[in-house]
Amino acid sequence: MLSEIKKIRVILVTGFLGAGKTTFINELIKKHQHLKLALVENEFGEKSIDQDLIVGMRADNIFDLSNGCICCTISNEFSLTLLDLADKAGELDFLLIETTGIADLANVIKPFFDDDDLKERFQLDGSICLVDAQNATRQLTATEQQMQLILSDLLLVNKVDEIDAKSLSILERQLLAFNGSALIRQANYGVLADLSLEKFSEAVQGQIEQKLARPVMFRMVESKKYSTFTHQFDGFINLDRFKYWFNYYAAINQREIYRIKGLLCAQNSPFKTIVQSVGGAVSYAEGSFLEPGEEPVNTLVFIGSDIDHERVVHELMHYLDGKEV
Repeated sequence: MLSEIKKIRVILVTGFLGAGKTTFINELIKKHQHLKLALVENEFGEKSIDQDLIVGMRADNIFDLSNGCICCTISNEFSLTLLDLADKAGELDFLLIETTGIADLANVIKPFFDDDDLKERFQLDGSICLVDAQNATRQLTATEQQMQLILSDLLLVNKVDEIDAKSLSILERQLLAFNGSALIRQANYGVLADLSLEKFSEAVQGQIEQKLARPVMFRMVESKKYSTFTHQFDGFINLDRFKYWFNYYAAINQREIYRIKGLLCAQNSPFKTIVQSVGGAVSYAEGSFLEPGEEPVNTLVFIGSDIDHERVVHELMHYLDGKEV
């Protein structure tokens, strides 16, 4: 039965054109020879050349989607390829998906939340966005690149030896304006020595807790087009009531709110719950163990445009209190 099969964990690799995605993936493969990996890559054009640039992985574990973009023109092929991969590749530990530099990352993420067949076979751990340190400021004006930043969990600033420390500091502040809850790391030649695929999801979750630690109960950061705010509140919540409100809220506000992620402390559960939403699609997953004596603190991060944060908080708290808004 499908429910008895170990899920394949998925990490998306996206980023600006020329940021070094393929080099980064080669480094990941080299470092994780102990894991069974597969790769889905996407390139425009009738013939992909990226397969020839991947080293250290069996050719039959590299799946190519060329002549289109997985986020739009061949989305059905994307889902079918993943299911075919799960059937043919044997037991895999991780699937890496490399998008084009102009991919709409929301449409790559959503199938893992929406498609019941994909949810049975795969677990999306998160997204890594590579940023070209030297050219990023110019590229940040492009909507596709901005959305890749907003929807990613790790922002890897690559080629940092090509700019000075002051410019790097300015760039990182710009990145934080788009995604204040992401991990931001620096690299040269795509090398990030302490990045572990097995611990990536845990690191992402830990980053939310670390960056948004109390006593700060509310944070808001704005760029010219986007805003992000964080709301934290104490206590164990009725998760069913939260889901009823949150699923509806995420769906009807998907045009204004691009991403929501957070950690919840549910009644009668020893584990925290990881909640995510992209483009109105929602997922819930088991998080870390709530340590004995640890105070239950719930954290939600909202990223979008024109968000009425006061109304969001008002609706949420009233609904959790058992009141209709």
